[in-house]
Amino acid sequence: MCVALAALEARVLATGGSGERSIAFADFHRLPGDTPQIDSNLRADEIITAIELPPQGFARNYSYLKIRDRLSYAFALVSVAAGLDIEGGTIKAARLALGGVAHKPWRDRDAEAQLAGAPATRESFQRAAATVLRDARGFGHNDFKIELARRAIVRALTQAARGTPQSQADKRIR
Repeated sequence: MCVALAALEARVLATGGSGERSIAFADFHRLPGDTPQIDSNLRADEIITAIELPPQGFARNYSYLKIRDRLSYAFALVSVAAGLDIEGGTIKAARLALGGVAHKPWRDRDAEAQLAGAPATRESFQRAAATVLRDARGFGHNDFKIELARRAIVRALTQAARGTPQSQADKRIR
């Protein structure tokens, strides 16, 4: 769910000793840095009270794709949340987030901006995937995830553009 919330630009509402505050979802999760044991930017005395979604919900053209080793495993090798606002075959706005590739949901606003104004085509989606993955580096054992992510991004964007999100009951590629 975090990948989809990142793509939708959700906000986390938290309450603690200092009162209430709103955290942009992009700022909620942390990269490991010097404190890898701390996953989020919640303060020690805070609790999440709500998640707010913006009105731009991409309800017509969206997809969430989760690629796993086996269906029984909970963790994604790669996941993609994609939302497109399409008018007359042209993308007006795009949201794209990846999971399973970093310590937090990964967005690339350059790729989203590149999609805005582009035709909703496989070629546009391939260019966006190349932009997202331009600096991706594997560690030997996970090099395969870069190509897997590239294909998953194109597939999720294609499904979103068609208005045919991946069904959790029907795993056929459309």
